[in-house]
Amino acid sequence: MYPHWLSPGVRFNDCFFSEPVRLAGWTSPRFPGLFAILACDSNWAPRSFQPLCFGEFGNNSVHPLENSAYSWMLRGSNARNLLISVLPMPFTTSAQRTALREELVTAYNPPFQGRGDTVAPRDLAFRLGELERRNQEQAEKILFLLGNIYKQFEPQPVPERRRIGFLPEVAPAFT
Repeated sequence: MYPHWLSPGVRFNDCFFSEPVRLAGWTSPRFPGLFAILACDSNWAPRSFQPLCFGEFGNNSVHPLENSAYSWMLRGSNARNLLISVLPMPFTTSAQRTALREELVTAYNPPFQGRGDTVAPRDLAFRLGELERRNQEQAEKILFLLGNIYKQFEPQPVPERRRIGFLPEVAPAFT
């Protein structure tokens, strides 16, 4: 039997989140876990829910959406059109929840996820310099190989050949 027939909800990777509910008026549960803020999108299958962001909450913590990163979702009509789904993770540490959240963010690349793995401009400049250096080395190697290939197509020197037929060896005359 198919596992999605047995448990209601939404599956992301190997995690079964609860059935989505409206974000407006949602209260966080008292157990630790992860949440996914979803939007209806018919391009997603088998369920038409696109994850906008993933977050975590812990035991008896404040409302996870009161964080400034998620405050835009609670304003105006945005909250009425959005859904939220919860993955209960009792008996887990914050590090375990964070690791799973980062795995989901990497797998689904949600559009509104605040990712902390951005690269500093000087690191990008260093990486660009390395790429240019490697590109130059590879271009030199390719030109070397092409030069050797072209040498194969140049006319080769033809060694002198003996004339065809019998030619007696003539010894020098002694006088």
